[in-house]
Amino acid sequence: MKKQSDSGHLLLENITASAAAFLQRYRIPFCASCFLGLLAYGFALTNKLVNHDEVSSLFTKGATVSSGRWGLGALDSIFPNFSMPWIYGLMTIVFIALSVCLMVHMFQIKNRVLQVLLSGCVVVFPSLIGLFGYMFTSNSFALAFLLAVGSAALLKTENKWLLLPALGCLVLSLSIYQAYISVAAGLLVLVLIQQLLQEQSPVVVLRRGIGFVVFLVLGLGLYYLGTQILLNLTGNQFNDYAAEKVAFSLSGVLQGVPLAYRNFLRYFTQGFQGLIPLGFSRLLHGFLMASIGVLLCVHLFSAKKEPLRMILLLVLAAILPLAVNCMYMITTPESIHTLVLYGFVAVYLLAVILADKLLAEPGILSKVILNVLTLVMAVIIAVNTYVANQACLHMYLRYENASAFYTSLIADIKMMPEFTEDTKLAVIGTYQQPEFYSEQFEQIHSITGIYGFLPDSYSKDFFMEYYTGFPIAFASGEEVEQIISTPEFEAMAVYPYYGSLQKIGDTLVVKLS
Repeated sequence: MKKQSDSGHLLLENITASAAAFLQRYRIPFCASCFLGLLAYGFALTNKLVNHDEVSSLFTKGATVSSGRWGLGALDSIFPNFSMPWIYGLMTIVFIALSVCLMVHMFQIKNRVLQVLLSGCVVVFPSLIGLFGYMFTSNSFALAFLLAVGSAALLKTENKWLLLPALGCLVLSLSIYQAYISVAAGLLVLVLIQQLLQEQSPVVVLRRGIGFVVFLVLGLGLYYLGTQILLNLTGNQFNDYAAEKVAFSLSGVLQGVPLAYRNFLRYFTQGFQGLIPLGFSRLLHGFLMASIGVLLCVHLFSAKKEPLRMILLLVLAAILPLAVNCMYMITTPESIHTLVLYGFVAVYLLAVILADKLLAEPGILSKVILNVLTLVMAVIIAVNTYVANQACLHMYLRYENASAFYTSLIADIKMMPEFTEDTKLAVIGTYQQPEFYSEQFEQIHSITGIYGFLPDSYSKDFFMEYYTGFPIAFASGEEVEQIISTPEFEAMAVYPYYGSLQKIGDTLVVKLS
């Protein structure tokens, strides 16, 4: 017993020492990530900001096995089903910070300024801004992001004994959030690009690239197999959302390829999916892409003039947009949104990899490019920090407006003589929001998750119970349809005006529009 205890203590000491050594070595990106994370999301961590899903999932992680996210359900014993902004928000930032440290380790980024810039670009990114709108899964999804990065880092070592752990990390990541296959795919493309720039044999890199594709396909296959087994064991089936959105087929893959490239371009030209929401930021990203192009050309012509090496570099650079958008090949386009596209940060990482290598090659052109790149990335981080705080203000105002609406409505309901303990409530119509939302927040509305809670949301009954302390039964969809068809409803005024709250049958009806 004593020997087992001693060996256990020794293992714990070794793990602790290794973790401490890792954090000491990568303290710059870790501390930069945490600082910038708190700067961007401090308000979200210290206030209860809600959207439609967050309201209904205050004490749950939402659909798990039925949505293919069985790993998310398995985390219940580690991350209890309470949406706690401070502790879960901190966990989220720490997991993303550790992911950045792994990226720095993977690609051996030596320059500290570039480490800080990478930290900011990954942590203060619209996908994470949107994720904080779903605080109930934020730390779980951040852990999935870390596992996806870890799978690529383990695979890069080329140690055959780490292949199974790498595969395990990928499957676990997908079981929490399937979209992070794009994170692993983007990183593996960058591994191949860096190896070509480091003068490794093009034939070896090509062979390794084929192995990476097999790894990703195998990871997806094992995840799908595990999902089917668990569905059968638990007697579940895919819910409507998962059944309608997952559309994996050969034709879907082929159709998804041009869509992935087309939408990648739309991120820079239209702010599509909220990845680059502001016009000024799109201009900055134009400079960023131009700098990446110049850096690639510089490295291309300074490397060995082997045709295969040059062709592979160009091909891999062209494949990167497909890798970070690979979800378009395995799901319907309608299911793709800001949170799904976190793999886009591979673009920033590519810029950092190229810049870090260029630092070893003195020259006026090199200095000019590096200064431009540094300035552009720093301003992108500043802009995204502004966007994050703007998003927090938007969600806060939405909550305050909804709270005021329902507080007033509850007071009106309690004053009605028809109100009894058996009364149902129906809030029908579209909420007429104040004009300042479209005037002041229009540019950020494309970021999924930050739209906030509106009084006409599907989760309004949960809002009434959890946030106003006034639980009341809501009329069913069929009952609402019957009410809408009545002449009494047609004659009602629009809330909050006189006659907008009436009892029709056994239901108190509020007409919003």
